[in-house]
Amino acid sequence: MIIILSPAKLQDFDTPIVIEKTTKPLYEKEAKTLYKSLEGATQNEIAQLMNINPQLASHVYQYIHAFPLNRTPERQAIFAYNGIAYQGLAAKSFDKEDLDFAQKHLVHISGLYGVLRPLDLIKPYRLEMQIPLDNDKGKNLYEFWTETVSKYLAKEMKADDNILINLASKEYFKVVDKKLLPKGHMIITPIFKQQTSKGYKQIVVYAKKARGMMSRYIIKHQLTDVNHIKAFDTEGYTFSEQLSNDREWVFVR
Repeated sequence: MIIILSPAKLQDFDTPIVIEKTTKPLYEKEAKTLYKSLEGATQNEIAQLMNINPQLASHVYQYIHAFPLNRTPERQAIFAYNGIAYQGLAAKSFDKEDLDFAQKHLVHISGLYGVLRPLDLIKPYRLEMQIPLDNDKGKNLYEFWTETVSKYLAKEMKADDNILINLASKEYFKVVDKKLLPKGHMIITPIFKQQTSKGYKQIVVYAKKARGMMSRYIIKHQLTDVNHIKAFDTEGYTFSEQLSNDREWVFVR
């Protein structure tokens, strides 16, 4: 099965890591093209385009202009991302076998790089998928990346078992064109809910962490049978047959 996961806005290029193995992003040329289209933008224009504050826009401005100069740090994607989902993934504790499995089965969707394998080297960046950035393929990043991302996933799914485990956010899953995926494919989207006084509800912060924990569960157990995902029980989650359907598998706690 192929797992897709969203990137994280928070990134860590400072914490020491011991894993030296790296790979090169498959669509680095496309990433350079996107950032090149932003080189003429002022910090204020970046702030407006990305809907971010001036201080963050200043950092992004520096990322953009340093990107082609090879003067910024690089780190494997799985270790560089540091958001809530990646805290659940806890990749810094992976051993070699875990990373080998992740490299074959985990795909990070990225607004800048398109798709990233866990060990692909990335630089500090910020470019969310929903940003309306004009480019040579259209008026936004979905138009720029949809065909590339979908065909890549199709190739990986064909080489595996034709199953896609969607642990990405809605924002990033929108880049996947199901019509370009292999015939007979299966997409399963795990949903994570908390018990509240009003019944089971999806709470964003917990759902984000659970996506990372589910990815970790699949990787650590090296699962190849999709039904074994239903045994996921990290931090008290259990599979709910009653709330689930063929496309959405619901886990509650």
